[in-house]
Amino acid sequence: MRLARNWAPDNWADSLPSALGVSVAPVDLYAVARHRRVKRLGLRFMVPRAMLIPVDGGFEVYLRDPNRKDCDISEAEPAGLLTPHQRFSLAHEIAHTLFYKFSEPIPTPDPAIQNARTLEDKCDEVAGQILIPTALLKGKIERQLGDREKIDASFILSAAADFRTSLEVTIERLRFVESSNPFQRCILLARRVNGDAEIRRLYFGVGLLSVLPRPRKYTRVTDWLADFPRRAIDRRENDHWTLTRMGHSVAFTKTELGSGSQFLLEASVTESPQMVEQRNAAP
Repeated sequence: MRLARNWAPDNWADSLPSALGVSVAPVDLYAVARHRRVKRLGLRFMVPRAMLIPVDGGFEVYLRDPNRKDCDISEAEPAGLLTPHQRFSLAHEIAHTLFYKFSEPIPTPDPAIQNARTLEDKCDEVAGQILIPTALLKGKIERQLGDREKIDASFILSAAADFRTSLEVTIERLRFVESSNPFQRCILLARRVNGDAEIRRLYFGVGLLSVLPRPRKYTRVTDWLADFPRRAIDRRENDHWTLTRMGHSVAFTKTELGSGSQFLLEASVTESPQMVEQRNAAP
């Protein structure tokens, strides 16, 4: 089976809101787990982030946590019990259940799937769909912004909070759901590394291509823009500055994410002085 061409998991994830009656964020992962025959969910102090164990009639899932706890998944998922990263791990293991056969009392892995790396990548993708369903994300864009061209760093922070997901997952879902946004803006999630910053995730408007090159994930910010001010990386505070590119003014806004090493960087094209003069001179 070539997972890249297997649309069944994607279709299943897209149908979840209607199947479970979910109309608002966040998605109740306990309900999704029950839907996929997960019988037990436990928190354990262990090395792997998560573990899926086939058992008679379904599965058990265990998540890494310093405190041992058995979760009652017969109830609604309680707010705040699982961290965004634990919720992603749970969604990832639920996605794995889609690649099991149920012809025996204990589910067995589909023997047609042999590429483990491709399978893991696919389960990451489906996990994002479970956490942030396409219909719910589009609905939030419509309600909050009215137009996808208004997506900015503030919206990404709001969506991550609503869906109780990490910024990485939120940006990846936006990149998939609104992949050809014509706006002249990009939002990067970056992490400081040795006096520079590594681009971890990005949402790039195609309208920006005439002004800035497209950044590449896991490269340095200064590889993307050689004259990017390193002082802006060093300063651990919100910041704003402007550069000129191809006759356009590009405004940069840096939003620090707590006291850690990560920050959001938004770049958007603003009117050049010449454009302002032309507009003011127009009758």
